[in-house]
Amino acid sequence: MQTKDIPKFEKQNPTISVNVISPDDNANGFCVEYLSPEIGRQHHVNLLLFSDPDRDTSHYVHIRNFSRLVSSRTKCEGASFVCNSCLNVFSDQRVLDEHIPRCFMHHPQQVVYPDPNKPDECKLPFKDHHKEHPQKFYLVCDFECFLTPPEQDPNPNAKSHIVDEHMVSGFCCHRVTSLPQYQTPPTLYSGSDVMTHFYDHVMSENKTINEIMSEQVPLTPMSDIDCRRHRAAKTCQNCGCFFTRKNYKVYHHDHVTGEYLFPACNNCNLQLKPKKCSKNTFFLPVVFHNLKNYDSHFIIKHFQKKYTHKEHKKTEKVTFDDIKIIPQNGERFLQFQIGNVKFLDSFQFLAASLDYLSVYC
Repeated sequence: MQTKDIPKFEKQNPTISVNVISPDDNANGFCVEYLSPEIGRQHHVNLLLFSDPDRDTSHYVHIRNFSRLVSSRTKCEGASFVCNSCLNVFSDQRVLDEHIPRCFMHHPQQVVYPDPNKPDECKLPFKDHHKEHPQKFYLVCDFECFLTPPEQDPNPNAKSHIVDEHMVSGFCCHRVTSLPQYQTPPTLYSGSDVMTHFYDHVMSENKTINEIMSEQVPLTPMSDIDCRRHRAAKTCQNCGCFFTRKNYKVYHHDHVTGEYLFPACNNCNLQLKPKKCSKNTFFLPVVFHNLKNYDSHFIIKHFQKKYTHKEHKKTEKVTFDDIKIIPQNGERFLQFQIGNVKFLDSFQFLAASLDYLSVYC
């Protein structure tokens, strides 16, 4: 019987459930070939599948003691309890019973431990060095609100009544950049129809910044100090690897100013280029103060309105199907994306690298 036919066997034998694992020579462990979705049947059988690739044959062996089979995965000398899904070993049946409902929510997986004789495999290296560099441009925004009584009379039969509503009274948006020639004073608005003015300003900033980033200024003439520093470099200043014929040394420069930055390998130079989205526009972080607690509700509500895109001369309606949210709970959102716009909370933005949290409008 092949592994794919076991579900049919379980269907014809409603009191039996079968799990199948096989030796995994590459990971020095076992691989879960089949995990029965039937939990709690009267008879449960664990099988070990041996295969001979030369003869193209296989054979099942009954596992009478799962604890002895995977004893090398634990230092405990006594009997242990094994999860059939992830093959993790537990010292107590109660702990295993608490683990199984959460583990069976996912597909079977194997935990592979590093080889203690190879110190390099026991460390998790950081490879995303391009995320250590700051963004050239990003926006910092905040809303101010006040309380107003509801326009409609409350329903006397309702269990809850609206006493006051929060209304946006104004916003402040500031373009942050390290380039003095592109720095602007903060934009402050207070008046009627705040949300419309806010999005008009953000789209205007997005267009201006995209025009600046699209120029792609070539490398300007280097100074003698930079030339000597580049010729003497043996390793990439970004990732630290040695230059080779395949991953050769290049001049990494600022695409906005044309200034030479440092010697980099070809792989890092490609990763450090300004990121673009699917619509050929550059990424732009939009950071809000107190977004996850308060301001996100105004933004999501406003995005249900219709927009007239002057560039494409058409009207589009953004619905909740276009909203992608990373929630903290039912009322707080760590970040959310509406169409091709992604908004972040200020605390989350500062807690991670700017490039990792890059977003675009």
